[in-house]
Amino acid sequence: MPSPRSICAAGTLRRATRSIARLYDRRLAEVGLTTTQFSILRSLARAKGPVALSQLAEEQVFERTSLYRALEPLRQQKLIVISAGDGRAKVVALTALGIKRVTAALPHWEEAQDAFLAQFGSAAWGALAAQLVAVANAAKAISGRQLDDS
Repeated sequence: MPSPRSICAAGTLRRATRSIARLYDRRLAEVGLTTTQFSILRSLARAKGPVALSQLAEEQVFERTSLYRALEPLRQQKLIVISAGDGRAKVVALTALGIKRVTAALPHWEEAQDAFLAQFGSAAWGALAAQLVAVANAAKAISGRQLDDS
């Protein structure tokens, strides 16, 4: 068995992420979204109002320029609006069309989630999800930032 030091955390997690994203992307494609887009829209839906771009970037673990690139197709589809916030800050919010798209996408996300849980196991996923929060926190602590478990 290889030693933990010889198993690249970045590569292993990237392969796992790409594999699981394919499952969700296939389901969400039926409503014209990617997993990343759905995640952003769900985050905005939970906020129930405008969210500062810096807060969204932190929550989604995006660099600001990458977040802008991810938001642009959503803005073009009129699923979100980006507007001025306090000072020089910008905020982003769901539009009525964005709320409808999240609602339409949710059953497709649930299908992907159920398929994954049936294969991997709910208990195993619960344990791994908690460990992945710890992984993210460890990586952020190394770079000086902490992630909450929400």
